[in-house]
Amino acid sequence: MLLALGMLIAPQAAAQPADASSSNVGRFYAFGGFAVFAPDKDSQLRGQQGNLANVIAGGGLRASQLLSFEVGLLGFGQKLDTPAATTPPGGTFQPGSLHTRMGTLGVNLTAKLQFAMDRLEPYFGAGVGMYSTWIRTTSEAVGCTQNCFDTGPRITANSRDAGYHALIGADYHITQKDVVGVEFRQLWLDANFDEVGMGKVKAGGSLLWMGYRRYF
Repeated sequence: MLLALGMLIAPQAAAQPADASSSNVGRFYAFGGFAVFAPDKDSQLRGQQGNLANVIAGGGLRASQLLSFEVGLLGFGQKLDTPAATTPPGGTFQPGSLHTRMGTLGVNLTAKLQFAMDRLEPYFGAGVGMYSTWIRTTSEAVGCTQNCFDTGPRITANSRDAGYHALIGADYHITQKDVVGVEFRQLWLDANFDEVGMGKVKAGGSLLWMGYRRYF
């Protein structure tokens, strides 16, 4: 009877998932998901509202049990009250028709330290990136009555700048290779809009990301 009991228990023990931090060492992985964005406040900007769906995606290498390296794509946006610097001349647009948005897209590098706790892996990290940020004000033309969106004056400005970020999060291994995660990321980024007379503004902020990773 003891022998039979041992035979029943052994397969169950063997079926337990291997420690992810060791079994995935040396493997590449891809990740992607959506994040809520809360913009940093700037004295020149009013009425800032970050998008609810922003993108963080990319790929990485699990270099060791503790260390991973990632190349990521980050895109986010916000809407805001139209600044005086991007307001077209009076009389050239319909009152109340101004709409202003600011958006950022960039590529970044991140180093992460991860700590395995069975299926759960808390982590933290930091990195740098290069970002392109734009601000755009659109309006409706005076006297327009149909299909008027963006028919009036448009004012835009663009900026390319380096930024840096810090992050903290946790991954949960559904299987050895399939992982879901949640992450808080703070991005410090300044954009320079000298071409419209705004100068330097804060373009970064906080992102709360939920996504999926797949090891190969």
